[in-house]
This record gives sequence, C-alpha cells and structure tokens, in this order.
Amino acid sequence: MMKFEPQLLFALSAVALTACGSSQYSKETVKSEALALAQVTPDVAIERSGAIKLSGAFENDLSRAVRAWPEYIAAQSAAAEAREMIAVSEAARKPQLRANSNLGKLTETGAGIATKSTDGASASVTMSQIVYDGGASLAAINGAQAAAYGAEIETQVVANTAAHDAGAAWIDAQTIEARQRSLAAVMSKADEMLGQIDTLVASGMVDKSASTSADIAVRNLELEQAQLNASQHEIAARYIEKFGSPPKNLGQPPKLLTQADLAKIQKDWATSPSLLQSAAGVLSAKQALLAAQGREKPMIGLSSGITSPMSRTDQSSFAVGFEVSWIIGDGGRRKADTAAKAARLEAAQQALEGLKLKGKSQLDTAVSQREALLKSLTMLSAQNTAASKEIEILWSQLATGQTTVRQLIDAEVSAYRTADRQITAKAELAKLELKMLATSGLLAKKLGLNEKQAPLKATK
Repeated sequence: MMKFEPQLLFALSAVALTACGSSQYSKETVKSEALALAQVTPDVAIERSGAIKLSGAFENDLSRAVRAWPEYIAAQSAAAEAREMIAVSEAARKPQLRANSNLGKLTETGAGIATKSTDGASASVTMSQIVYDGGASLAAINGAQAAAYGAEIETQVVANTAAHDAGAAWIDAQTIEARQRSLAAVMSKADEMLGQIDTLVASGMVDKSASTSADIAVRNLELEQAQLNASQHEIAARYIEKFGSPPKNLGQPPKLLTQADLAKIQKDWATSPSLLQSAAGVLSAKQALLAAQGREKPMIGLSSGITSPMSRTDQSSFAVGFEVSWIIGDGGRRKADTAAKAARLEAAQQALEGLKLKGKSQLDTAVSQREALLKSLTMLSAQNTAASKEIEILWSQLATGQTTVRQLIDAEVSAYRTADRQITAKAELAKLELKMLATSGLLAKKLGLNEKQAPLKATK
C-alpha cells in the first residue's frame, strides 16, 4: 500500500487553495456587478457621436453609423468566435500530448512489511491519437465550419438591417422637414389672404360667412402643423438613436437602387442573406446529427507513454498500443440525443422551406408596390404642375374680381395637399427600395460594409 504523508497532503492542499485566490460569486455580488454594467451615462451617447462623425453625405453617414452600431460590432465578434471554434474542433483529430509530474514523499507500508519511504519526483509523458470515432470528430469540424459561415452571414444580415433602419430614419427625418416647410409656406400665404378677407368683411364687401369658412380652412392647417411637430419629435429621437446626433439640414437621399440592381435581385433572390443564414443552419444541424450518431459507435485510439518513477532504483516504463472505448449502456442518453438532433434538422429544413416561399412572395409584393408608387409619382407630378398653373391663373384674376380670396385659399390648400402626397410618396419609394436592397444583401455592399471591418472608436 502506498500513501502520501498527511503533512505533505496538507501542504499541497494549502498551496492549491492559495492558488484559487479569487472569491466565489454570491447572489449579491452578481447583482451588484450586473447593475454596474447596465448603467447608462451621457458619455455613451457622446462617444457614439464622436465615433460616427457625420458628414451630411447619405451613404457615408449610413456606413459610419452601422460600423459604430453595437449589434454590428457584436455580430463581428460572434463571427470571430465562430472562426476560432473551427480550430478548437480540428484539434480533437490531432495528436494529444500530455505531461504529468509529482514531487514529494511516498511511503509504502503494510502488514508484515517494513515501512519504506521514497523522496523525489516522478514524471510521465503520454501521447494519444484518435483513429476511429464513428465520424463524430469530423462532424464536429464540419459543424463548426457551417456555424462560422452562418455567423459571417449573420454579420451581413445585421449590417443590412442596421443600414436599412438608419436609412429609413434619415428619410423620415428629411421627409418631415420637407413637409413642414411646405406646410409653413402655404400657411404663410393663407394667413396673408385671411387678413385680406377680414379687411373685405370689415368694409362690407364680403359676407362674414366667407371669413368664417376661410378661417376654418386655416385652423385645419394649424392642426396638421401640430401633428407634424409631434411626429417630428419621435422621428428625431429615432434618428439620434441611429446616428448619435439630431438631424440637421438633411438633403434628399440619392437613388441607390438601379435597374441592374433590380434585375439582380429578381434573378438571385435565393441568395439573400436570410436564406443563406437559414441554409447554414440546416448544414449545422445535419452535422450535429452525424456527430450524435458517431457517439453511439466505439472509439479507437492509439496511445503511447513513458513514465519515470520516483525511486532511482526503479526502471522507467514505456507503453504503446491501441485503446478501444465503447459505452454499452448509458440509460438511453445517446439514443435520445440522436433523436433530438434529428428533430432539430427537420425543424431547420422546414424553416428554410418557409423562408423560400416567404422570400419570393415578399419580393413580388415589393416589385408591385414599387411600380404602383412610380405611377403614383408620375400622376402626382402632373397634378402638382396643374395646381401651380391654376394658382397662377387665380392670382391673376384676383384683381379683376373673377376670383375670390376664398377660392384662392382653397386652391393653395389643394396644391399643398398634392405636394404633400408627392413628398410622402417619394419617401415611401425610397424606403421600399432601401428595403429591397437590404433584403437582397446589396445595401451593405454598396456601403462598403463587410464582416472583417474594424469597428469605429470614438476619437478625442
């Protein structure tokens, strides 16, 4: 019988406990540290604004906003993690080298045997190599490759989604400013004409009812102005969330969707990031099933090792040979795991099929909506031109009495409504085209975004 001296065991235990110097988490400690991490300070918004550094150019600002967006940075980090996991999986199929050593005092004692103590050190080196494991390790490598590809596609999905959301916030902010300017212009004219009506009413040239109806029309415009102002606050908050600073002097965003882009989207809709991401999920689930099936089979490995004993009088030993390991019974764990992985694969395949049907339907709907908006804009442009000509004629007839001020107010309000619908339709078209580019994955490419770009940092 061999045993370590109690004093030596105590000393080794003390050393081991000393090495574990960090304190164990308590519930209060976890809560305290979580609350500290969750604190939001004004510096966060300042740092984000400093990192983006807006230039006023639509594409440049979108690109910089996305690169500073936390979700995009997180997706990049997740993709980097997934790439490293490939090396982790591959390591299992390579030779495993281990070294072990012991330093201390060994005492041998027993009934009828003289006690013998040995001081010194022993060491051993072993090497093992998997020869056969039912394909489990290979499936793990393939699964890691599929997961890494899926993580890279996830980066594209996040980049396109973030770019679309930021672009939509820009368009909404620019649109609300344009609508407010248009409304302010017609209200200025209406107030001036309302003053003229009041003068005519006071002189008895116009009935009081004309002033009342005109006043109602102006008050309706004021109500619209209040509604636009309320919407502007919500839109400005969304813009600040995406770009880190309030909207200011935004120009009309450029038309990013070209006819070549539209043709490519219609032709290659099945290569959209969302579909590729779902397909990567199918591949990952398939490899997970193969790995589970492999774990039900025996494992054969080649191992060798050399051991140097503690006693100088003992000889070193060397061993080499095959090792066979096969779990005969495990309570049904592996069988259940294989069934679970098969169900996961079926779910992933059906999710992919559902996305295929949904993707084609959404594309057809988007194309139809775009055509309808283009037609509407053509008609609204013609109506806007006709309304402008009508107002010119009415103004020219005002001095001769052929036109009343009330008619002119109605014409100005009607022209404003046409112009407002035109502004809104342009915004809807721009956001729809932005959505089509984002869904197809082309938006991030146009903005120069890819999963290997370094995130933006705030500059001081």
